[in-house]
Amino acid sequence: MTTLFLLALSVSLAATVHAQPAKGKSPKKGGAARAEAQWVTPPVQGANLHHKTFESKAAGEKVSYLIYLPEAYEQKKDARFPVVYWLHGIGGSQQGVPRLCEQFTAAIAQGKMPGAIVVFVNGMVDSFYCDALKANRPVETVIIKELIPHIDTTYRTLATREARMIEGFSMGGYGAAHLGFKYPAMFGSVSIIDGALLDLGVMKTRHSEIFQRVFDGRDESFTAAHPLALAEKSAAQIMGRTLIRQAVGALVGPNIALHEKMTGLGIAHDYDLFEGVGHNLNAIYERLGDRNWAFYSKAFKAANLSK
Repeated sequence: MTTLFLLALSVSLAATVHAQPAKGKSPKKGGAARAEAQWVTPPVQGANLHHKTFESKAAGEKVSYLIYLPEAYEQKKDARFPVVYWLHGIGGSQQGVPRLCEQFTAAIAQGKMPGAIVVFVNGMVDSFYCDALKANRPVETVIIKELIPHIDTTYRTLATREARMIEGFSMGGYGAAHLGFKYPAMFGSVSIIDGALLDLGVMKTRHSEIFQRVFDGRDESFTAAHPLALAEKSAAQIMGRTLIRQAVGALVGPNIALHEKMTGLGIAHDYDLFEGVGHNLNAIYERLGDRNWAFYSKAFKAANLSK
């Protein structure tokens, strides 16, 4: 895997997010332009990848998603598969998804992870995977109340919490922790890749428009939705039941805060901090190596899989 490919894929999957930086480092200004928030995003083409829509009552219109179906999905007509719900970073671009799916295909073919369906969720560019209190963007409700039931009734899934993972990078890492901790009965595993677990001060000063739109400009709304609060609130339901990993690149400060919170609560989790990789999804995946794929195998081990 070349350095050029890694960089291109990471940039495609998530634009730069202004998050709390590592100690001694200043946040960078600028970043890639964000896509326009829309419930139906442009199609993205790739092997085993499909652009689909469904009617959403919460959104009041069609909502799109990308879905990766492993090769065994067509080969084994009676088999059911676990599902990974994959959350993109701020910016909303999914142009790098086809290459990411190639990595899933290779890992499955090499026996490094079980066959799995991967759903790439429409996060409406910068929703932080919460219901926007001042806009018609009920992203959280769409995912939890509509998208997941739609996937389970439309495709041959293993519709159990043990066979359902939520994973994300950057803003998507925040979303994975937010949804995974808030709905522990729905997700058996949570994967947080360099999560943009912004604190209140950073959100208010660096993302004031999002703070107003998503959290109604209220400190208490932001705090209640934050993974730190949700980990504590759901600790009894998470502890010993949910497989959790944190893989950290550039966003050290906020991820250490969550790591220390979970450690203090007695919530077991994997924690890896990789120096020198930057805020780069695939550089982190590369440093994880085969342990990346082993996480999926461990997560779905109890799901009575048919490979």
